[in-house]
Amino acid sequence: MIEIIILVGVVGIIVGFYFWGVKGGEKMKAERTRRLANAENGRAKIISSSPMGLTGTGAGGEYQALEFTLQVSNQYKAAYTAKSIWEVYPMGAPKVQQGMEIDVKIDAEDNSIIYPIADGISFSWRGLMMLMAKK
Repeated sequence: MIEIIILVGVVGIIVGFYFWGVKGGEKMKAERTRRLANAENGRAKIISSSPMGLTGTGAGGEYQALEFTLQVSNQYKAAYTAKSIWEVYPMGAPKVQQGMEIDVKIDAEDNSIIYPIADGISFSWRGLMMLMAKK
């Protein structure tokens, strides 16, 4: 009988952690969506890029995470330099070469967070988390 109670308790704990994790993921996704919706339109000139050592598979296939040094501006902000990590898929690579300009969104809460607006390129939340963990 005690074994059944322990088993039910362990299963309950596992289920509880699962739902707690799912709820946390939903909150994180909602926060990311809100930040992107509040971001300002801008342009970024690609100064340089270097591999971050992150790779993965997403909606566009396999990607490589690159850290870009950008000169960012819009009608409200003077040009400034920022670093941002983007996931670059094979179809996006030709759009992010040194010297090129790309449409971006500038995070309203942290202007060092730059979201690319182009097919085959996406902002790397995973890369941002890694940078934050290093600080």
